[in-house]
Amino acid sequence: MKHASILVTLALLLGSSQSFAEETEEAPAPRYPPSSVRPKLIGGGLALTAIAYGVGFVAATSWPDAPGAESLKIPIVGPWMAIAENKCGDPTSTDCSGSIWLRGLLTGLGGLAQIGGLALVAEGIIMKTEAVAPKPAEAEQSAFIMPVPIVAPNMTGLGLVGRF
Repeated sequence: MKHASILVTLALLLGSSQSFAEETEEAPAPRYPPSSVRPKLIGGGLALTAIAYGVGFVAATSWPDAPGAESLKIPIVGPWMAIAENKCGDPTSTDCSGSIWLRGLLTGLGGLAQIGGLALVAEGIIMKTEAVAPKPAEAEQSAFIMPVPIVAPNMTGLGLVGRF
């Protein structure tokens, strides 16, 4: 029985054909966003940077005696300079570690938001976009009619809309 199973296995191996995966078509071309995304991305990045800088500037003018407050008035690098100047604001206090950590955390988040906004602007400037494909000429010139429902407070009906 042992020899029979070996012979059957050998016959199956020799009798079976190799099967390879068939390549039916090429890999699809990479798709890029349309070029209309570029100004929106740049505008969003500028808005994010401006809002983050504005929050830091308002904090610096609201609490001018806080350590690093003057540095927050400098865009982009100001929050990082303020973190370096972060220390206890009240020299008579014995424990101000909570305020140091909170001020450092909020200042770091403001700095990251400003850098993130600049990264969005840079991406909007250098990213690849895909031009919108032009419509076929025959589709632009073909006439069509489409029924449209009309609903108003005092009437309902059906109208026709089209291009001739």
